[in-house]
Amino acid sequence: MTEKRVPVVRATLTDVAKAAGVSRQTASRVARGGANVNARTAARVRRAIKSLGYRPDPIARALSVGRGLSVGLLTHQLTDRQMGLGAISIMIGVEQAAAELGLGVSVATFATFDRATVQGGIDRLARAGCDGVIFMAPWVSAAKTLRALDTSLPMVSTSEVPEYDGPAVHADARRAAGDVVDHLLSLGHATVHHVAGPLNWISSQLRLAGWESALRRAGAEVPQSLAGDWTAGSGYEAGRQLALDPSVTAIFAANDEMALGVVHALTESGRRVPEDVSVVGFDDAPGSDHFRPPLTTVRVDDAEYGRQAVAQLMLQVNGETAAPATILPHQLIIRASAARSPRRAHRLPR
Repeated sequence: MTEKRVPVVRATLTDVAKAAGVSRQTASRVARGGANVNARTAARVRRAIKSLGYRPDPIARALSVGRGLSVGLLTHQLTDRQMGLGAISIMIGVEQAAAELGLGVSVATFATFDRATVQGGIDRLARAGCDGVIFMAPWVSAAKTLRALDTSLPMVSTSEVPEYDGPAVHADARRAAGDVVDHLLSLGHATVHHVAGPLNWISSQLRLAGWESALRRAGAEVPQSLAGDWTAGSGYEAGRQLALDPSVTAIFAANDEMALGVVHALTESGRRVPEDVSVVGFDDAPGSDHFRPPLTTVRVDDAEYGRQAVAQLMLQVNGETAAPATILPHQLIIRASAARSPRRAHRLPR
């Protein structure tokens, strides 16, 4: 199936003002919740906002004071083999968004997410003149560390961190995983097997939870999941195990690199993808459309990820209130690696 990209056209304040028959200044005042606007006029502006689907642009608001900023990016070490392409893409998205706005970016890395290490990274960024910090907090221990930090710098997380209520920008990983399962079940598969990421990663646990919840909601069997480490090699080892079970017809891998390994192992074992086994990944990694077959996967717009993380940080820097959580939309990209369930049991080659 050929995927189609539909450009998103956002309504502007000028559109709202025109629809409500008021000045742009008045429309802006109502959109920001300001007073000193006639009640009847304000109601008309709010109706226009609702009908047009207008959303305030946090970048424009944050930059309204016209000052230059420097953004700090605190991330786990780039040499970490478990980092995953998804995390790298987020980092690139942050850097691109900052560059588009003329903002400087300083990067500090950490090997472990204990309080002393992370605090040291934040202190280095503060000394470098950063006005705020965007940080990746991928591990389950993140909430405890973040609550213990001592800093006055505004911060935004690019991870969903349970038990941490600071501003965060992230996709709904549970729902996205559930959408994968729902799609595979809709193709007639009795259940879906799962190759999870490392279980000390928050994203792995959230995708695992979404997978399990969707199966239970559908009344399907919940198979034992297999844990990988984000690499194609770990996906290959999991795929070798799953290839031995002729009842396996659908596999959801927690990222595309592991999905590549799964496809390799299945093909090597004589199981065809997708005729015998459907495989779906996550992240829409570069090149996933050139897998053999092209990979069905989940996409989150990395550019929007970076834009929103930078925007929410700058809102705080400029004395405004950032959203507790900014949930980014995801998209299930349908390609050729998933198909209807085979109607008869597989017979493995001897």
